Amino acid sequence: MRSYEMLFITKPDYDEEKVASVVSRYTDLITNANGTVKSAEKWGKRRLAYEINDLREGLYILVNFQAESQAASEMDRLMKIDQDIVRHMISRIEHPERRVPQKAAQKPKTEEVRVEPGETAPAVKVVREATLEGGASEPKAGEEKGAQ
Repeated sequence: MRSYEMLFITKPDYDEEKVASVVSRYTDLITNANGTVKSAEKWGKRRLAYEINDLREGLYILVNFQAESQAASEMDRLMKIDQDIVRHMISRIEHPERRVPQKAAQKPKTEEVRVEPGETAPAVKVVREATLEGGASEPKAGEEKGAQ
């Protein structure tokens, strides 16, 4: 069995019962095809990127499931002709264990220099700038030439 993620958009004016019947229609299709539904969550009403069938908003629903490829292709076929579905997308997840967001590694915080209004910024002096060959470069304007 393969892991899939299905995102579909319904009309925004549907009530809870109508949305539940649409979701159950496709989750039943998955279970009847010997698949398993991992999760089905309603993301809520969101603005569409562009107008579709005179709609500016849609109700987004995300379903994660495991099934054979025939079940996914059958759901794709049925969603194309379903009047309750505005748009849909079924994606195969290659490595579902990697899809879980990991906590970002804690980077050591670098010390920021903050200058309050009315204060002057601390002076910074460049001691030496290395070139690609590894030797010292010519001193910049404002640097001393003799101290090397």
